Amino acid sequence: MWLYDFLIFLSSGRAVLSGLSPYSVYDFNSPIFLALFFAPLAALPVWAAYGLYLGANFLLAWKLLRRRILWGLLFFPFLFSLYVGQIDFLLAGGLLLSPWAAGLALIKPQTAFVVLPWLVMNYSRRDWFKALLSAGLFVCLSFLVRPGWVAEWLASHQDFVSYTAHASNLYWLVPGGLAELRAGLTIAFSLLVLPLGFLLRERRDVWTAVHSLAPLTNIYSPALLLEWVGPLEVLLSWAAVGLAGGNIHSGMPLFLVGLSILIRSALEKARAAQPQGQPVWQLWFRPEALRFAARLRPGGRVKV
Repeated sequence: MWLYDFLIFLSSGRAVLSGLSPYSVYDFNSPIFLALFFAPLAALPVWAAYGLYLGANFLLAWKLLRRRILWGLLFFPFLFSLYVGQIDFLLAGGLLLSPWAAGLALIKPQTAFVVLPWLVMNYSRRDWFKALLSAGLFVCLSFLVRPGWVAEWLASHQDFVSYTAHASNLYWLVPGGLAELRAGLTIAFSLLVLPLGFLLRERRDVWTAVHSLAPLTNIYSPALLLEWVGPLEVLLSWAAVGLAGGNIHSGMPLFLVGLSILIRSALEKARAAQPQGQPVWQLWFRPEALRFAARLRPGGRVKV
């Protein structure tokens, strides 16, 4: 289990460097962009590549958490990510650093689903230019390296119904015996929650809400919420392991982490709104969303 995913990613990068299909690597079924991302690391010994990977994770965690990094280092999904070598946290944090990193969103669509709505609403025109150029260059590179990669990728995909058996968010509540129902709800609720990514004010609320109902998650996916983790979330993350009987591949109730963060956010907003007599919901949504809602109601006005 140790470095399981990391070695798959590294092997896919080595396949690309050797002119082979990354989909010849057992259990590699991501878009080719992930193999391209790991190709530079693939030229290094495993210990050196993993050392760089760990260093990047710790530096990014320190940049986002500072003195609260202790909670991040105790958070089970983050520790498990480092153990198996996953990159959800790296991608989410990297996308915050610069619009030039927007091409990273192509590496894992399931992570992009969570983080992109907030970025879309906060990019300037110049940011959009950089982001689209970055993504375009990444796409061009993928077809230069492997023109037929899309067909290879589609042929490698795991059945979605089977994949939802590993879901670690709210869909864990649907019994595993109802696999078709779980898969259907996964798609339906993912589409229902996505608009919140464009309407909510705070990145914490956006990422947590969308993550909680995202279509593709796993045991390490909550690591992208690391910035807002505290002692309660740490305890809940370890409790999730116990609630799942310790079987990390059976799906886990890690939606408790997101629920805790959202409840804490709601309490903070309630305290902030009380002195001014301001409706709490106005602190949740973007001013432009509130103005739009007011226009839908004849004569309606919303103070923002």
